[in-house]
Amino acid sequence: MDRCFMTLHSTRSTSVRVTTAFIAVLTSFHVTLRADEPKERFEVSEEVKEVLVPLFSAISKADVSRATVRLSAETVMNGVVVETEESTYQIASRHPDAYTIYYKAPDQRRRLYCDGRNSVVALSTTAFLRLPGIADCQEITNEPPIDLGTYPEPVLSLSLAGVDPAFTFLSGMRSVRLIERTKFRGRTDSVRLRGVQDDGVTWDLWLTTDEQPQPLRLLVDLTPMLTATKQVAVPEGYGHSLRYDFLSWRISGEVDDRLFTFAEPESAIEYKSMESYARAQARKQGGYELLGQRAPGYDLTLLSGKKVSHRALDGKVVVLDFWSTWCGPCLEAMPTIESSWNRIGRQDVVVVAVNVGEFPAHVKGFSGELDWKLPIAVDPKGELAEIFKVQKIPLTILISADGIIEAAHVGFPGKEALAELFAEEFEILLSGGKIASSPD
Repeated sequence: MDRCFMTLHSTRSTSVRVTTAFIAVLTSFHVTLRADEPKERFEVSEEVKEVLVPLFSAISKADVSRATVRLSAETVMNGVVVETEESTYQIASRHPDAYTIYYKAPDQRRRLYCDGRNSVVALSTTAFLRLPGIADCQEITNEPPIDLGTYPEPVLSLSLAGVDPAFTFLSGMRSVRLIERTKFRGRTDSVRLRGVQDDGVTWDLWLTTDEQPQPLRLLVDLTPMLTATKQVAVPEGYGHSLRYDFLSWRISGEVDDRLFTFAEPESAIEYKSMESYARAQARKQGGYELLGQRAPGYDLTLLSGKKVSHRALDGKVVVLDFWSTWCGPCLEAMPTIESSWNRIGRQDVVVVAVNVGEFPAHVKGFSGELDWKLPIAVDPKGELAEIFKVQKIPLTILISADGIIEAAHVGFPGKEALAELFAEEFEILLSGGKIASSPD
């Protein structure tokens, strides 16, 4: 899935601020919607400049920064919120290349350190990864070297010292306009801006009206991008948005240099790559309670209405991938699951995508818009999900030919990491080996 915020690499010297580039973007800016369409000029109004110039200029001139930002990702179906996931960013920086970015999600903790000489990722309290070389604050904003959540660019561009937010907020735009002057949460004098990107994504940004403005909230609606790119089929009534609330924010004062230096914990494990760490974590299997046990008895109901008993699959490796149409990571993982299945020739492996909690007619219409070749089963009442103790999706379960649940993957670790995991696990299981139930 493409990032909703289009960014540009900065080639500036670290001793020169990007104010001139920023002013150029504000004063004269055009975008090309498609190669075969004429250029459309995007003009920034005076009232928008009046709001953005003080904030963007102050950030680009800042020597230090501190911020705490809460991210709420919401998935909506027909006006009802069906999933909400909250995470937090804690950020400190010193221009041009010292920073710490702490990303905390319900099932993930990652902290990126850079002291201007060394760059390290703390993957957990006992695992870390050294990055080759270092990147300055602008480069980190343009292209984070690790997964820092869904679309971290906007929060980084507003929270790292010396960064030019114009590259993030004004590149690839159709329009940016002032919506209203209001009381944020009924208390704080604020102004609200709305931007519409070329891909249809909209963002609303609330700022204080102080002499030195501060960001209060950024709301990003990703639904138009998902619809326009046609990378996934978006069902009617579906919506996905991100809300960033700036709980604290400053670009002045003191910042302790010790925040930027990684202190290696005793007995910590150093990994060579994110992929090697992902494989190690997959081996631990994070508490899936049926791991290593014999799979329970089950029947699959395919979209065609055909029933398939687990007994008919005896002697084959079986992969059950639990998913729903509103689950973004599920849809991202599906092409990797299918391509991994194709690579092994499908001879002794059965892969079934099990839709959870949705009407068969909806699933049939949804899947008909995609190019999936995987067999699809439906579980509208969640009975199969209950049998397999499914707590989160996507959940992909690998069952050996003798009926033991040997692997279970929750979430989507990324295309390359997931492909490597499947390649290794299929090789083990097809040769009669064990993973979770191995005596080792």
